[in-house]
Amino acid sequence: MRDLIISIICMLILIIPWGIYDKYAAKTVDNYKSIISEEILPAIESNDWETAEKRFDFIAKDWDRYKKLSAFFIDTESVNEVDSYVSKAYYYIKLKDAGNAAAESAFLQYRFDFLHENEMPNMGNLF
Repeated sequence: MRDLIISIICMLILIIPWGIYDKYAAKTVDNYKSIISEEILPAIESNDWETAEKRFDFIAKDWDRYKKLSAFFIDTESVNEVDSYVSKAYYYIKLKDAGNAAAESAFLQYRFDFLHENEMPNMGNLF
């Protein structure tokens, strides 16, 4: 009986932080996606580079904080891949390259969604 209780406690120690992280990740990723679709892409299309750069600067800085926490819960390769796309999009916006900035930002929106969907806690990720 003691072993069962210890096993349950150990499982809860693993699952509870992962559940908290999942809620945080969903909120953060949804925020990133809405900023990209509602603010950054329209700003790029209208050549409002100041707004696009300002809003993407928020995503880039917040992403740096988010990826440090994510390293404990999801595959580092996936995080590094998204980090690369964040850097590319950020510099395309700084260079005022409308085509590449819009394409990279739209793709980044997809990658955020893909990252969150594929790294959600499920039995395949646990075992």
